[in-house]
Amino acid sequence: MRIGEVDVAKGDVVLISIAAANRDPERFEDPERFDVTRPSRSNLAFGHGTHLCLGAHLARIEGEVALEMLFRQLKDLRLAIDPAEVVWSYGPMLRGPRELPVTFSR
Repeated sequence: MRIGEVDVAKGDVVLISIAAANRDPERFEDPERFDVTRPSRSNLAFGHGTHLCLGAHLARIEGEVALEMLFRQLKDLRLAIDPAEVVWSYGPMLRGPRELPVTFSR
């Protein structure tokens, strides 16, 4: 079998990394940038087709409500550092900021 430009022989180990999902520059403009306003392009966050997570719709609604409430309560929520200073953790399964210092007033 050939995956991309790599031949995979019977018995070869193939590791799938969730951290790499939705980061294909051929499908997503500027995939390294976090952009919550980016239009959906059939991302893999909750699987696909018959493998779609049963809780996907609920999780999306919960996330939308949580973020809406957060930004409604903390209108001036912002990063406490320059975005270029955010330190990212990269693992075999997930990636994300090591910490995300923010500032706000109530």
